[in-house]
Amino acid sequence: MQRVVGDRYELVRPLGRGGMGEVWLGRDYRLDRDVAVKLLRPNTLPAGADVEALIHRFDREARLTAKLENPGVPAVYDTGQDEDDLYVVMQLIAGADLAEFQAEHEPVPVAWVAAIGAQIASVLAAAHAAGLVHRDLKPRNVMITDTGEVKVLDFGIAVLRDVDMTRITRTAETVGTPAYMAPEQAMHGQTSPSSDLYSLGCVLYELVTGRYVFDAHTALAMMHRHYNDTPEPVLSLRPDADPRLADLITRLLAKQPDHRPASANEVYDVLLPLIPPPRGGLIPMDPTRPFRDQLAAPRPPSGSASAVPVDMPTIPVVRPAAAPAGTMVTPAAAGPQVLLRDSAPRRIGESFLLAFGLLGVMTYVDDLVTGVPVPDVAFTFFVVSLPLFIGLWMRKRRLELRFLWSLGPFGKRVLGPRRTGLGEKILERVMLVIGGLCTAVYIGQMIGGTVNGNPFLYIDSPVRGAAICLAFLLPGLLMRQRRLGKPYPWVW
Repeated sequence: MQRVVGDRYELVRPLGRGGMGEVWLGRDYRLDRDVAVKLLRPNTLPAGADVEALIHRFDREARLTAKLENPGVPAVYDTGQDEDDLYVVMQLIAGADLAEFQAEHEPVPVAWVAAIGAQIASVLAAAHAAGLVHRDLKPRNVMITDTGEVKVLDFGIAVLRDVDMTRITRTAETVGTPAYMAPEQAMHGQTSPSSDLYSLGCVLYELVTGRYVFDAHTALAMMHRHYNDTPEPVLSLRPDADPRLADLITRLLAKQPDHRPASANEVYDVLLPLIPPPRGGLIPMDPTRPFRDQLAAPRPPSGSASAVPVDMPTIPVVRPAAAPAGTMVTPAAAGPQVLLRDSAPRRIGESFLLAFGLLGVMTYVDDLVTGVPVPDVAFTFFVVSLPLFIGLWMRKRRLELRFLWSLGPFGKRVLGPRRTGLGEKILERVMLVIGGLCTAVYIGQMIGGTVNGNPFLYIDSPVRGAAICLAFLLPGLLMRQRRLGKPYPWVW
């Protein structure tokens, strides 16, 4: 039986785990909608942890996020306590984080980078106007929906910049991610709107160039490089980037806060002209799409950073003139075209490549073990293993795995469930059922043979039998892993 918190929210399955607790996919019985439920369990904290401080920080997170009413921030619906657990109920965001988005669309079109940066700047401007500093802006904390809207997550470690407010984090506690930390934040723990802009510069640099601003083997070395080293120029790594975007990123990555843009509003104003008028049909996850609609176009609040947030005005949208009747719109005029790495045909093709490749390799091994003549051993191995390597390579790119043989994301949080078509679900279940039945028969024959003194008495070829079982079972498990967002195929 699934747990229900607050007599209202059913916890369906976990979506991830972070420094502040667990995030679950939940179902709101009262309003009949899916939500995200964040739990903090004080009794599971490590010995010596300041429980009261963490509970206070969790409660403050809910109130700060609820205070920041902005389309680019997930809405907070409810908060409370259930048994010994604290919970916050938030809007469920369907989409991909920027790290995954970049892996699927690399190289990211420059116009898309500008649109993403403008939307993030709009959120930061609203947060800074409300007195909030994010302090941990990074690709994993930014999501993009199918409609191209950017959502900034995890304002839980934000700090009210009002000097009269109690600081959430202790003086000696470093909060943030070293690869995206401003020098003053990494070395002295000083955070401000300017440190958020430095983090934004790191994100934009990574989107444009496809690499970190700096790379290092340890967190301390990373912080040291941000404090002392100069990043490689954007244009040397991405010559087709707009010089205005490259100059803005250089300014955002300035070591001294005074040398960076004065505010997120200024960043937005620089990025907005770099977003071209939309042309052609809609593309999934196109971050320029929100700028097509005057009602949905993001815009930072006007005024200084200390002003009270106001209703965000819309921006004028430049619409292209209609093409003459009978004129064909060429693909080049339809805006940036991208190659999606996570389409349904590719996933199905990947599964069949893995299945037949695995079957071919294990059959090849079986022939060698049983003494069956194999003509041209090396060439035959290359031919039978090629589908397997192609399938593993496709899966590595799609899931951002560290190696071809990695079973799950290395050092990354679970990204959550993904949408899957009906055909894929049927194929997944068929492969799991057939693979499960084959495995049950195989194990049953081994048990029967063991009773009679030989485990393989009723099995003509043990390796080939195992290959047939895995050829159906393994792709089904991998498809299920992707659909449910599980960290490994065997996690049920």
